[in-house]
Amino acid sequence: MISIQVVYALPNNSTIIDCEVDEQSNVLQAITKSNILSLCQIKLDDHLIGIYGKRCALTEWVKEGDRIEIYRPLINDPKEIRRRKAAQKR
Repeated sequence: MISIQVVYALPNNSTIIDCEVDEQSNVLQAITKSNILSLCQIKLDDHLIGIYGKRCALTEWVKEGDRIEIYRPLINDPKEIRRRKAAQKR
């Protein structure tokens, strides 16, 4: 068994679950075992996944100490925000 964390952050709070999974577990299996999907009422289809800030596939194997992060969809596109700011300065 290996120790990992599964994290989902909202603007006001974050949910961090420490979990023990088998050494031959992938990211999806680890997320499922942590039960974070039902705790935070997350539909995984709408979210991106990463390990320590780097996007990964659900089929990637987890390693000891990994921090699996579930990313929320962006509210605003950063490129669009920059365009609006540049247009206001003109």
